[in-house]
Amino acid sequence: MADFETREMPRDDSQEREEAAVEAAMDVAALVADDLPDAAELTFEEKLAELNRTVMRHPLNREILYKTLAFCAEERPLREAEDFIAALPQFERATQNQFYMLMSLVRSYGLDMIERDEDGNRVLPEQKEGLSEDEVDDLVAEISFKSTDVGDWFVDYNKPSARLVDLLHLVPERTDTYIELLEFVEAAPRPYGQIEELLLGRPALQTVIDGRVETMQPSVFVDKLERAGALVWKEGWTLTEEGREFLEDLKVNGQA
Repeated sequence: MADFETREMPRDDSQEREEAAVEAAMDVAALVADDLPDAAELTFEEKLAELNRTVMRHPLNREILYKTLAFCAEERPLREAEDFIAALPQFERATQNQFYMLMSLVRSYGLDMIERDEDGNRVLPEQKEGLSEDEVDDLVAEISFKSTDVGDWFVDYNKPSARLVDLLHLVPERTDTYIELLEFVEAAPRPYGQIEELLLGRPALQTVIDGRVETMQPSVFVDKLERAGALVWKEGWTLTEEGREFLEDLKVNGQA
């Protein structure tokens, strides 16, 4: 920012936080570049495998990372991307902060980190060659993120609707129980105790392990629906937007 007679223009705390985040992004970007092979050295499938490992590594962060990739189908400034992540109900239980998650998606080839100058032009790597850290800081005015072709493919393949279809067809004898649970939480957010009471004693909880009949906990159904993107904890287990849309489609088709 330009000075006027040695006086700096006043700025608010949010501006200072954003500038600090931009500086941190550049520091992490340098580490990212050395951490994994350059994207050009890998096949599409190899990059996809690394992205899949990153998204699936921490269960509490999975849906956040998926939604972040989908949100960044359009280029998003750092602040906008961080605010989006912070507003997700799943973020209350996240094990990483917004910036770390964004950079983990960059590292695993799901997002491109884009640097722009004050005029909005993209800063290319060759423009930074031979510059000091301070000169690079002066050159880069904004950082944003956009999904790569690998990230776009991952989002399309892992849509909640597709995950839910797979889940409901995986063990057909449990399909009705999954649908009943979706309808149960549609009516109101439900504490786990109410879900447990609903499902206890159901034949759908029976499974065979090593030739023996075992009884699963009702939490297994909750976990699988959460992983499929249909449930989220928000003052009780409730439907996500995608879960609600899926249930409405089932009703329209006479399946619920």
